[in-house]
Amino acid sequence: MRLYLSERPRTFIVLDVNYSLILRHPFPTYTNNNRLKKNAIYKHQTKELESEAHSLNKVIVEFVRSSLLDLSSFKDITPNRLKHNKSLLGFLGLLYVRGNIYLGFITNSIRVASVKIDETINLVTDVTFYCLNNDEFDSSINLVEQETNLQKEDPDIHMTNPSHSVQKLLQLGHFYYSSDFDITSNIQERGFSVMSRNRIYADNPYFKSFMWNHFMISELIEFRNGLNPVEKKHFDEAGFLTILSRGYAKTVSITLQGSEEGLLTLISKQSCMKRGPIFGDWGCDDDGFVSNFVETEIVILCERFCFAYVIVRGNVPSFWELESGFRKSSMISKTSKRLVFTRSFETSQLAFNKHFGRLGDQYGDVHVIDCLLGDTKNYRGQLKQRFKEHILTYLEKSSHYKEKPSDDEKDISASHSNYKILSSDLPITTSLMKRAGYTSSNLSELLSPLIDSIVDFGALFYDFNKKVYVGKQLGIFRVNSFDCLGKANFVSKMICQEVIELALRDMNVKVDENIRSVHAKLWKENDDVLKELTQNSLSTSSRTQSEHINKGFKALLTKKYHTVVGDVRSNETAMRKLLGRLHDQETVRLYNPLHQYISCQMMKRASEYSYKRDIKIFATTFNVNGCLCDAKSLKNWFFPPITSKETYDIVFIGFQEIVELTPGKMINSRSENLAEWETKIKKVLEEESFDKSKYITLWSGQMGGIALLLYIKIGQIAQVSNVESAVRKTGFGGMSANKGGMALSLEYLKTKFCFVCSHLAAGMNNLDERHQDYKAIAKGISFTKNRKIRDHDAVIWVGDFNYRITMPNDVVRAMIEKNEISGLFEYDQLNQQMASGETFPFYDEMEICFPPTYKFDNNTSRYDTSDKQRVPAWTDRVLSMSRAKILKQEIYNCCPEVIFSDHRPVFALFRANVIMINESEKKRVSNEIYEGYKKVVGGVNYLLTGSDVLRFVADVGDKIISPPSSDSSKWWLKNGLSARVVLKDLQERDAQCVLVINPYNPSNPWAIRGVETIEGTELVKRLASRP
Repeated sequence: MRLYLSERPRTFIVLDVNYSLILRHPFPTYTNNNRLKKNAIYKHQTKELESEAHSLNKVIVEFVRSSLLDLSSFKDITPNRLKHNKSLLGFLGLLYVRGNIYLGFITNSIRVASVKIDETINLVTDVTFYCLNNDEFDSSINLVEQETNLQKEDPDIHMTNPSHSVQKLLQLGHFYYSSDFDITSNIQERGFSVMSRNRIYADNPYFKSFMWNHFMISELIEFRNGLNPVEKKHFDEAGFLTILSRGYAKTVSITLQGSEEGLLTLISKQSCMKRGPIFGDWGCDDDGFVSNFVETEIVILCERFCFAYVIVRGNVPSFWELESGFRKSSMISKTSKRLVFTRSFETSQLAFNKHFGRLGDQYGDVHVIDCLLGDTKNYRGQLKQRFKEHILTYLEKSSHYKEKPSDDEKDISASHSNYKILSSDLPITTSLMKRAGYTSSNLSELLSPLIDSIVDFGALFYDFNKKVYVGKQLGIFRVNSFDCLGKANFVSKMICQEVIELALRDMNVKVDENIRSVHAKLWKENDDVLKELTQNSLSTSSRTQSEHINKGFKALLTKKYHTVVGDVRSNETAMRKLLGRLHDQETVRLYNPLHQYISCQMMKRASEYSYKRDIKIFATTFNVNGCLCDAKSLKNWFFPPITSKETYDIVFIGFQEIVELTPGKMINSRSENLAEWETKIKKVLEEESFDKSKYITLWSGQMGGIALLLYIKIGQIAQVSNVESAVRKTGFGGMSANKGGMALSLEYLKTKFCFVCSHLAAGMNNLDERHQDYKAIAKGISFTKNRKIRDHDAVIWVGDFNYRITMPNDVVRAMIEKNEISGLFEYDQLNQQMASGETFPFYDEMEICFPPTYKFDNNTSRYDTSDKQRVPAWTDRVLSMSRAKILKQEIYNCCPEVIFSDHRPVFALFRANVIMINESEKKRVSNEIYEGYKKVVGGVNYLLTGSDVLRFVADVGDKIISPPSSDSSKWWLKNGLSARVVLKDLQERDAQCVLVINPYNPSNPWAIRGVETIEGTELVKRLASRP
């Protein structure tokens, strides 16, 4: 990355090998100094002061091929690593401060962590800011060799530069970035697919809270999102979009069983989204963001597998603050602090709901560990009581509540949410923490009430050899303590250590003393760093003065006084400046005229390079009852006689009960079954298809007993992009992953598809539980940019929905014998729910013409003959939904020949109408549009040298409002024209004979004139004025 500057007109170019980023302000300010006199001949067009002030936060930006640029008038101002010990490592965005816009760059860093082999994390050690619209601070830029001493001549330049405090904060404040991935995300969100590289997660409502340069970069993210896939790839690889996180990160080497080497990484990210104080003794804001919120992820990586676990902490999500009483009697008293609830309980409850709603949407179920003291005479005890009241309010509004044997643990499921909340007290004192210390031992007796949730939530476990997820984390612990520092950190360490031991035990990996001790050491360093960052944010700005204050009463008095009056802190001001929270700060608005014009014209001419075609999608669902199938049976399933001559572009399979789950195990998935199914299905697709097509497994994923497979023809893999998966569990009691849903989102060219597989609650009478499961999956599954299932162009949803037929067993079996399918279907629960619009609204299901697919005796064609005598039912279904009806279902049937399970596979064939792109024609049209743009407006280089660029940033809403009208002027009359009408054609040469309107005519021109008027005369000569 290199940086170029043109002094007149002031323009910056961030240049990479293939593409460059052009940045220009429409109204730069130039100072009169000797260095710029040589450019005085350049005449920059001036505008009205009002327009200039209105455009201070506007920037013209373009992303173009470097080969198109003419750099003859530019100077290379890239820092020299050998001379300055700096180099451009990443672009941080644009900072607006006091009417100036600064470009921020990372210029030095240290590598501190490697989450995965291809994912590194760097600690920022130096940053540099360049002013975009003002050359006042250019003395710090080495424009030419003769000017190397300019900065020395002006030693106070940094003190007057408004960006200097932010620069200092970033250099010393434990800020981290990665050139390989979005550092705000976690490993489970990113996954292990190559297609997930360079994806931005920071526009997710949850992960956005960890992006500390959001104010500087938000518009740049939107600009990036508007680029085409090729441009996005180059944009990310060049480092034009660098996201900052703050907290702690470190990787250390460990030794697993035997001599296998591995890496242990701990990453903590502090949240910065809360309005108001981010750190300290404060509660939440209206959106539920709390002070002192931290997400910590622990990762173990080796050649065989990757393990990851996430835990969070934060202040109690309610409106509260700590008030210090400034009285003589409480000068040195520790009890002078008083808890104040600043808003009503009802308002706090809304914020409480938002806070846990955000956690639930991201992680699923939440278990809160409350470490606050219980003495209600103390402010900490009062805060604990407030938190319990919020939990109880949640309980009262719950539509599904399963009573727990202990009052210390409550299971809450609010009717408006799709997640569960549990709350447990963890009585741990500071003295106990000091005695235990950060050692390899664990206070296991304290964790016994949490074991069920630890097992239920699971952890991420990915097998590199088999390339499958063995487990995923399906819930999260949230630690409550007063300041969420030492005690919260210690409890988090205990939980993570227990999770590591249980997870590795279930995978037959021995946890030795080395892992325990290194893990504890990382948590101790994490505690030290987060304490330092928090305390520095709370410390006063007058450090030099406080150093001279004597210890004892005077120092304590000073501290109490500062706390009461709320002193101004320089580091807090710098932080507010970085986050864009000063009163005079505005978000920089980006305008990209060339891209906007070309994109608009390309849409108008889309018919010249795009066309529609149909693709075939085979979708099927099967509850395999934990069994495997031989290859011979698969042919009848995937290529039945009615589809024998079909060729499938996409094959989507949803499995339920692919393995028998073992209660009590944390990693509850065995991947051997899925791998065997994947191999067998791929083989039959390639050998039995009509045209002998070759397929590739685009996705293979498993959550407990639910699995999802998706194949695509090898020749069409280039058409697919943005592949990502999501899961949502709904089961409990040690079988948490047995029920729930998995979804896969992808784009086939410009068409967005979503494939969903789910297993809903069983039981004839559990109709409402199935409905709640559907809602939890439909609303709880979320993809990048908070996209839901419904936000796709086409959705195919398969699974064992477990809906039953509400008729007596003998009647149902008799009607099946008579093939009275339509009569049975009238009593199908799902049919009734869909007809009433309750469950799966807007989804379609083709007419069912096959007998119920559940429940059979294994390896027979007989319906259930066991003692339970279950009523036959259509539990296995395929539904679809699409915009503009681009999905057309052609076949819907079951495969009665596959009899090893108690279910029968159900399949459907769809024809999807997608938009295809002729890339060569698209390129031709794009070049043609660009050439036309050059003729009318000027090419890319006009943005570099053109003087009239105001039109590129003009908005309808930005028009300057004219002053109000008066007797002599009207706002609609321009150029100073008089408000009085002068009819030039009626003027005579004699100034004394100017014609004017007859004053004797009536005010109403349509009225009958009186006798006093001059008949037939509308105009009369103006009388000469009296002397």
